[in-house]
Amino acid sequence: MKSLKTRIIVWLTVLWVIGITIDAFSSYWLARKHIDELLDTHLQGAAVWLSAGKVGAIGSHGPPQHSLDGFVGQIWVRGLADPTDNTDPEVIFNRQAQQGYSVQNINGQPYRVYTLRKDQGEMVYQVGQPVAFREDTAKQAGLESLLPTLLRLGLIWLTIPLVVNTAFAPLSRAAMRAEKVGVGRLQPIDVSNAPQEVKPFADSINRMIARLQVGIDAEKRFIADAAHELRTPIAALQLRVDNMANAPDAATRAEREQELREAIVRSSTMIRQLLALARADAQFEPGATESVDVRQLIQKLVADLWPVADSRAVDLGVKQFEPAFVQAREGELRMAVRNLVENALRYTPDGGTIDIDVFQQAGNVVVRVTDTGPGIPEASIERVFDRFYRLQSDHVEGSGLGLSIVKSVIEKYQGTVTLENRTDGVSGLKATIVLPGIEVAQKAEREETVAGEV
Repeated sequence: MKSLKTRIIVWLTVLWVIGITIDAFSSYWLARKHIDELLDTHLQGAAVWLSAGKVGAIGSHGPPQHSLDGFVGQIWVRGLADPTDNTDPEVIFNRQAQQGYSVQNINGQPYRVYTLRKDQGEMVYQVGQPVAFREDTAKQAGLESLLPTLLRLGLIWLTIPLVVNTAFAPLSRAAMRAEKVGVGRLQPIDVSNAPQEVKPFADSINRMIARLQVGIDAEKRFIADAAHELRTPIAALQLRVDNMANAPDAATRAEREQELREAIVRSSTMIRQLLALARADAQFEPGATESVDVRQLIQKLVADLWPVADSRAVDLGVKQFEPAFVQAREGELRMAVRNLVENALRYTPDGGTIDIDVFQQAGNVVVRVTDTGPGIPEASIERVFDRFYRLQSDHVEGSGLGLSIVKSVIEKYQGTVTLENRTDGVSGLKATIVLPGIEVAQKAEREETVAGEV
């Protein structure tokens, strides 16, 4: 039974049936009890009436089987063996019965008898009634009391599904609207009439739709920007191919071939960075991470880039170098740090210096790249993380994607990346990555896993 609506209807019906059944049995028992008490009161009143000489009013409609109430009245006088008055000669009560109520078996039929003694026992007045008559009367009254209960039960069987279906109607309408939600129509679901208990879930769906809209809009902008940025290098490639084909001599052809090769390298670099950015934007998967030795990663990176730095007499090395481990994908983290170091190499003039620091701070791992380049204008420090944003430079080319890749990767692992110009009297830029240390990252991962299971 997976339907919540069906479950509610069934359980409400079962609970109501149980409650009504208990109520019915209680009503039936109380009705019989009250009828017994009422008939006992009538017995006592009839005995008092008999003692007042109203013999004719007792059983005046004939024997008990024909009488309206089945009453039998008898008057006894001390010393006489038979009653002086008896409304039914076939019935003789036990005159020795104690005063008050008793049950006597007369001719195989039980009677409920009320005995009244007067004048110190000289006179005994007895009024009896067949127990069967009393039971029939009480049963009839009890069954009559069940009639409203049965009507209520039928009414409940009709109204519970109606009430539940009415309560769920806003959800059904919201489900119909949700069916129309798609990539081209990401509109929030109207849940203004939904039950209060369902609104948190419905609001979370609307927030998810809003996040999807933001993500899709970002992807659309990215695709549009990428298409725009790729248009220029592809056109340049076409132009250089045409120029090479129209070269007048071998020397010109070789020169234009070199230009073509450089254009191909720039285009392939941009495409590679676009793919890297797409991977960096991919959803974070905690189970796919590993413990990364940051110092070892930096050592390999410096070894890879050393020939480039050496060719330009740039002093590339490390200063503060403490043991540090983070929980991440090594390839993505290497790509992010490499982009920072390559960015520093691109802007640092020949003979400059690039220092890399690795240390721990308050449970976090800090990687800092400090160069002696021109720095970044303060107005552009935040904008340089935007995709395809490039600083105006006459001697440096780039795709405008490197820092965007760094930011996407670091934020995926709950870290931060910041840029600031040097303030120690030397021109240059400090790029700082802060990532949770491996213990902090593993604790956060465990808490996220527990929260997801809950």
